[in-house]
Amino acid sequence: MKLNKIFHSKFSISIHRALTYLYRRIVPVPLSTEQQDFVKANAAFWRSYFKGGKTKKNNGYILVRVEKHPIIQLCNVSFASITAQAKNLRLLFIVNSSAYRIISILKSYPNARLICLDSWRYKLMRIRARMTAARVYRSVGSPKELLDFRVDGIRFGDVFYDQVLAKGYATVDKIDSRTLLVLREFYFLRLLIKNIIKRYDIRTSVFAHTIGLQGAIFSRYLLQNKIEVINRLGSHQILLKKHRTLKDGGIYPVKPELKYFNVMMDKDDGTILRLTEEYLERRFNQEIKHPAVYLAYHRDKKLFTDRQSFCKEYNLDHTKRTAFVMLHAFNDYPHSHFEKPMIFQDYYHWFLRTLEIAKEVDSVNWMFKEHPASRYYITKDIDLKAIFESVKSDHIRFLDSNADFNASSLRYLADAVLTCVGSAGLEYSAMGIPCILGGESAYSGFGFTIEPADTVEYETYLRCIDRLPRLNESQIKASKIVAYFHFCVMDSAKYYFCPCFDDNQIFEWNEVNEHRMWKEAAAKFLDRQQVEKMRNQVQELSHFVCDRSWTQYVDFRQFPFIRGDVPVEGIGGHLDFSASSTDKR
Repeated sequence: MKLNKIFHSKFSISIHRALTYLYRRIVPVPLSTEQQDFVKANAAFWRSYFKGGKTKKNNGYILVRVEKHPIIQLCNVSFASITAQAKNLRLLFIVNSSAYRIISILKSYPNARLICLDSWRYKLMRIRARMTAARVYRSVGSPKELLDFRVDGIRFGDVFYDQVLAKGYATVDKIDSRTLLVLREFYFLRLLIKNIIKRYDIRTSVFAHTIGLQGAIFSRYLLQNKIEVINRLGSHQILLKKHRTLKDGGIYPVKPELKYFNVMMDKDDGTILRLTEEYLERRFNQEIKHPAVYLAYHRDKKLFTDRQSFCKEYNLDHTKRTAFVMLHAFNDYPHSHFEKPMIFQDYYHWFLRTLEIAKEVDSVNWMFKEHPASRYYITKDIDLKAIFESVKSDHIRFLDSNADFNASSLRYLADAVLTCVGSAGLEYSAMGIPCILGGESAYSGFGFTIEPADTVEYETYLRCIDRLPRLNESQIKASKIVAYFHFCVMDSAKYYFCPCFDDNQIFEWNEVNEHRMWKEAAAKFLDRQQVEKMRNQVQELSHFVCDRSWTQYVDFRQFPFIRGDVPVEGIGGHLDFSASSTDKR
């Protein structure tokens, strides 16, 4: 009886969705006034710029995954249109058919074609996927086997694992129905992208995320088929990284390419170092608009500038050195960002092993600091406060995200920083403080971080952490160069097709912001100066997408010296880095 009810319920839902889809094909959902204005202005711009909106010759397609967040939709789709026109391609959007309003907006771009994920065309694929997933599920015996899982010669275990965590978990302690649901979706998306690659002549693609099930699966199969993936980050900034191999997909987009790093190291006359110091000072003073930065460096929180007052406050031995363990948002995709696997099972196991070692190493004070934005990454399976309530060691303390402690205190207190990918490892390396990493990061590999090869080497470093030397002058310079590129260069290239929203507004998006976005985006097309900027940017970005040797976008108009043939002097005075979007603590 219960199974019959479930069947009839699911059947009713399917019929309702089908009828709704058919109805909306005939009677579209009305757009808001702001959206209608944008559609008209947007279509007129592309017709005007490209003389009727028709490509000279259809040379294939550019595949674009349409994201859920409106501001990412706007940015990716407009950039994809620029790319399509530069390469004489047609736009091919992947979208849910239930996203009625965005479908109407997508049609205002030239030569657009849609693939609807929930189309009847793909119902059989879902049935096949469920059958395959059930068979594969029975073969996965442990979290380690899940992490190591490969399909078609591609490692996908990292994606499966992270997708389970994304549902609100700090770790995967067993293989259960959570994994089965992920496998079902994976095998459907695998069939889908293989079908798309077979049916369409895809030449390039645009993705805001190459993590998560859709982003990772689509991008990895495209790369396996030697189809370029352009990773486009940011909102009103334009952050671009081209991937052409599966290995490329594991390179963090804002990590400076070695050629840029070497040029800045060789050519800097002290200007970059000064600008980095000025930026970090603004960051520590809470002048950078990003939720994690705002919470970590909140001006109302207590700032400690000397070891004695800090140790007195937390009842610690002031004669000991202090190590700060910067905890992560445990379910924030620990594996999928990087090609190199973590040396720990996940962030949670890194934390547990670090805590175990800290209990034994009492020659230093250990401060475990909760991620400042942990409120955005709720986990159902752990309670940090409960864990630390059971810790009776006099040399270990826990700072939760609400603690009256300003993170900029670390520059005065920390003798070592421990993290996996957190930006604290970059910020405080620039202060000369050694950083031990538990995995690959956006700033590893430049010689200023300690990068253990395995858990044994990691433990060895922790057991002699009281003897770690401060960074030398060359290491500090390297860290500042990377920090400048990561925080400043990558955030400075303004994307003129997108209205400006800071990261706080993007994180806490609401209906008011959405109305404002479409209104301001439409208004840009009516402003001659803005249109001229957009036209110039189309030319600049067209050059980027067509130049195979240019794989990481830098706005050379602002940073000509990064090309290596222009002096550094005179840069930086006009730049505004107040709305950082590359932060990953």
